[in-house]
Amino acid sequence: MLLVELYVLVGVLYFILVSIFIIGWKQTDTFILNENDSSELLISVIVPCKNEEKHIRSLISGLRDQTYQNFELILVNDHSVDATRIYIESAQTEFQNVGLIDAIGFGKKSALREGITTAQGNLIVTTDADCRHSNQWLQTIAAFQNRYTSDLIICPVRLSGNNSIFSNIQKSEFASLVAAGAGAAGVGMSIMCNGANLAFTKETWLRCQETLHEEEQSGDDIFLLESIKKQGGVIRFLKSESASAIAESADSLKVFFKQRRRWTSKAPAYTDWQLIFTACVIFIISLLQVLLLCLSAFDLKYLIPFLSLFLFKYVLDTFFLNSVRHFFRLNHVWFNSLILSIVYPFYITSVALSALLIKPKGWK
Repeated sequence: MLLVELYVLVGVLYFILVSIFIIGWKQTDTFILNENDSSELLISVIVPCKNEEKHIRSLISGLRDQTYQNFELILVNDHSVDATRIYIESAQTEFQNVGLIDAIGFGKKSALREGITTAQGNLIVTTDADCRHSNQWLQTIAAFQNRYTSDLIICPVRLSGNNSIFSNIQKSEFASLVAAGAGAAGVGMSIMCNGANLAFTKETWLRCQETLHEEEQSGDDIFLLESIKKQGGVIRFLKSESASAIAESADSLKVFFKQRRRWTSKAPAYTDWQLIFTACVIFIISLLQVLLLCLSAFDLKYLIPFLSLFLFKYVLDTFFLNSVRHFFRLNHVWFNSLILSIVYPFYITSVALSALLIKPKGWK
């Protein structure tokens, strides 16, 4: 009886959470870049690089074509053992905006810190070496900051990839995370952001740098958000496709699982109650589905609660994904959501438990 009561309570809490995300997403106006938008803001784009010879030339080429050129690109080489550094040096002869730093410390956090401390711009933009951007990416961010001065701008990230079921499921799952973070920010309860596309003032970062949990190998983005939030800073989501960063979906289940474990491993260091509450509700409702399914194999009385909880969550999640499908360019939402609903409870519980019990190593 206690288990059934718990699933009703968690179901209600989950419904409230998703409703907040949907309301926040709809309340956030799409940012339109006007022809007369202008800004003299110097932007410093910081990109940590570790063995990125496959992507670095494409990144630099994309930034060379930006419509907004008042920026410096600081590439921080984190002890790469491939041709990353050679490609960067070659680009410097053709593109004066490119700067190269050989990291002294090790890891992504150290690389970011070294890049930010040497940056000349007041607005810092971080992205990953394997991301792609529209040619209006920086212009959109600069115009948004000029129009809506912010301490932290959460910019959208979406996944690209082939049309395989695995790739499409990743796109849907990742879109739900980004959209949830956007919706939460839209109602003033920011809980998530992604360092693959993030903008913040250098002044703000300097105020927060002592609270970014250097002992954790990742989480620089969420810890920065938490710190800014505690200080009462202004956090906004930039709802614009031209401000998006496009990342590749994982090409194997092993890579996907490793990435998600890395994201989850820093959860014990989180202090924001809204983020902790959200994570707990999602974990508990996933764990509950797994428990109810296992118990129903021994006693059929648990089958109805399992099926009702599964159907309830599937319909709610699909409605949420359907409301953001155009922005994130999602196809076959109902089908992909069904597949995701089947695997998600097992994926969430296994990733969460393994990440908390065994600390992942490395940032790539």
